[in-house]
Amino acid sequence: MGVGLLTKVKRTRRNFRKFPKVEYCGIFNPRFREKVPVTVCIATLFRWNYAQVGEPPRVGLVAIALSDRMITAGDVQYEPAQLKVAFMSDRALLMIAGDYSTHSQAIHDTHLKMRGIRNPSPYSIAQNYGQSIQAIKRKQAEDIYLAPLGLNSDSFLAEQKEMSADFVSNITSQLQNHQGPDVEALIVGADGNNAHIYLVDSQGSAHCLDDVGFGAIGIGAWHAKSRLMQARYSNSTYYAYSLAVAFAAKKAAEIAPGVGSRTDIHLVFKDKIEAIDPNVDKRIHDLYTEYLGKLSGMGAELIEQLDKDLPTLSKKLMQVDEKNERESGRDAKSDESAIPDESDT
Repeated sequence: MGVGLLTKVKRTRRNFRKFPKVEYCGIFNPRFREKVPVTVCIATLFRWNYAQVGEPPRVGLVAIALSDRMITAGDVQYEPAQLKVAFMSDRALLMIAGDYSTHSQAIHDTHLKMRGIRNPSPYSIAQNYGQSIQAIKRKQAEDIYLAPLGLNSDSFLAEQKEMSADFVSNITSQLQNHQGPDVEALIVGADGNNAHIYLVDSQGSAHCLDDVGFGAIGIGAWHAKSRLMQARYSNSTYYAYSLAVAFAAKKAAEIAPGVGSRTDIHLVFKDKIEAIDPNVDKRIHDLYTEYLGKLSGMGAELIEQLDKDLPTLSKKLMQVDEKNERESGRDAKSDESAIPDESDT
């Protein structure tokens, strides 16, 4: 127990030397432990015929929104039995990655800003949500760098003439360089004609992903987007294909640490949001399990066939090694003599 405690102390000292405090004008610039945004949220667009039976085709865009349930609150990560989706209107939802408390405040502030507006556009929601994120981070920076000096943003600006230039420059640099918690959001909503996807990044900037056709956030985003790009996904596809590829992307993202195994799926039409039918949800899970089994079996068959074909396909590999009087390239899995002698190394 004493050795373990000593080890922890040594590690702490090494970390302190590696990340020393930085002081400007008597104020320490705090260094926070990096927080990785767990979770994965995915949205895809596909074509849908909105026409009634007997009417000419009226093709528009529909979105599929998928999310796990893993959330981060401070230093705690867990997967509660509740949706990780905020319904911003009758036809727009929001999915989050990163610090849960920051998102909770931003959602509350965005609802207050848009109170009284019936079915705001997805772009308007994305803009207001991004502004809420920016406001929260500005307040956090003010609490860290200005409040200890008895200042706030207004008093700092008003009293700058009475402060030294270096002090003002250093405080301004700290405020501007404040990153705050790493947060992202996907706004998936419709404007009455088509569904749209907007990404709000950690700086609060909104990005339209309609032409790309998909978006993903969270620690599993890289895995999900890689799967979608490998499938050459575009917004010109149809429902079954979109659902299959998006679901496969979510399952691929589960390899990343911090991605939950539960998957909630919603469809965003031009005028409403629907949870996926339970029968469809069960079917896509069953088909994916069946697909993995077949894929594993095919892989084993291909490896076995390749193992049989290699001796005849590559004569060079089968040449006799005169030095050790055995075939160079011969499979070492059954040859104990192929194990290298440690004394030789």
